[in-house]
Amino acid sequence: MTIEVVGKLVYNDDGKYELHMADGILCLSDILAEAYYSEISNRVNLRIMDGSKILFQEDSNIYRKANDYGIYSYYITGSDLETKLFDNTDKTVEVKLFAEAVEDYGQFYTTRKP
Repeated sequence: MTIEVVGKLVYNDDGKYELHMADGILCLSDILAEAYYSEISNRVNLRIMDGSKILFQEDSNIYRKANDYGIYSYYITGSDLETKLFDNTDKTVEVKLFAEAVEDYGQFYTTRKP
């Protein structure tokens, strides 16, 4: 399943990364966890852009290990994803994500109420 969204990257009070868009909120952390814990496939193709600047672009299996700060982080092909997300919090970013394990992203999406 492929997701393509543009929104403000937010680190919420529960310690999860979300994308806030005009019509709703997408929990990126939950989608990554779904792929990580999947028995189907751990492969993730992820690109995060800030305008025309590529912030993160990797295509491989997702895994977790302690980063340079001693915090467990998601990694894709050796690149520390969560540190990159944290460093770009509160920016409007474009995210394109493909994860075979995630068949329906609706469970990770909440519609904003007026």
